[in-house]
Amino acid sequence: MFQSFRMIAHARSAVVIAAVLALASCKTMVATDLYTSDLISATEGEQLTAPMVISIELPSESKCKEFASDIADAIRSEMETATHIGCRTEAFNNFADYRVQSEIVTYDGSARLLGRPLAIGVTSVGDDFIVTYLINPEGIKAVWNGLPEELTRFETFDPDLYLSAVLTNDLREPVEVVTDDVFVDGVPVQGTARRLLLRRDQVVIQMSNVTNTAFGSTDNVAHVVTFRIAEVE
Repeated sequence: MFQSFRMIAHARSAVVIAAVLALASCKTMVATDLYTSDLISATEGEQLTAPMVISIELPSESKCKEFASDIADAIRSEMETATHIGCRTEAFNNFADYRVQSEIVTYDGSARLLGRPLAIGVTSVGDDFIVTYLINPEGIKAVWNGLPEELTRFETFDPDLYLSAVLTNDLREPVEVVTDDVFVDGVPVQGTARRLLLRRDQVVIQMSNVTNTAFGSTDNVAHVVTFRIAEVE
């Protein structure tokens, strides 16, 4: 069961989730809200998007406020939508948060993401729905090139991406979810793990540092989760 995942996600040693740009030594965090019904509908040809928050680390809160609009313009040039939703401090780091809508596209394990810098990929193989983050390096670089010069003048483009996602089961039936080497609800889980997600339940998935590094540097895909509708006795 779930063996088809190996053919797609492990093909390039990727384990996947927002991505759009990075300030070299600074973090860019991407968090996406995913819903089981939307992911299934996307595999049936429906054009859907997923709400995503991109958080970009800046030197200070004042820099966040100063460049918030300019950064939004750079993101919007490649993703069409980008709304600055605030500046915040987390563990002594300052972030500018942006809400965007990310496309959910069908991904067969080989096609290269074109157009948007970042998207959610999903494919159905048998009873399994395999969910991934997809990146277009040229799109990411285009956003970087659109940033204010003061933010990039002394930096070398080198995406430093931290991916996460919240999967909510909004189906009437429970689903079985499968993850590989990720943090689940804040707890590191090594290897392949399975759990049951009841209706209206959700799980928070954070990618490992190995996955984050590969996604931003060598791989264009990272596995988030695989799920299937559970059989109810």
